[in-house]
Amino acid sequence: MATKLGIYSILIGFFVGVFSGISKFMQIENFWVDLTISKFTGDDSERIIEFIPVGFIQNGLDFLIYDLPFAGAIIGLGLIFFLIGAIMKEH
Repeated sequence: MATKLGIYSILIGFFVGVFSGISKFMQIENFWVDLTISKFTGDDSERIIEFIPVGFIQNGLDFLIYDLPFAGAIIGLGLIFFLIGAIMKEH
C-alpha cells in the first residue's frame, strides 16, 4: 500500500513540477508557478512554525512551508512512502 502511495505521489509531483516549469518558461502567472505549502495552510503557517521552539527546526519548517516548491514536497513525500513500503515488504 505504501509503495503504491509513494509511486502515485512521485507521479503527481512530477506532473505538478512539469506544469510549473512550463508556466515559468512561458512567463505565465498562474496557480502552478508559485505553489508552496503556505498557499494551502494560509495564515496558519506561522502558528505551525512557532509551535516548536527549537531554532533549527523552525528554520527547516520555514524552508519547507515557504520556499520549497510544492512539486518538490510531493516528490519527497512520495520517496518516503516508497522507501517505507520497500522496507516493510522485506520484513
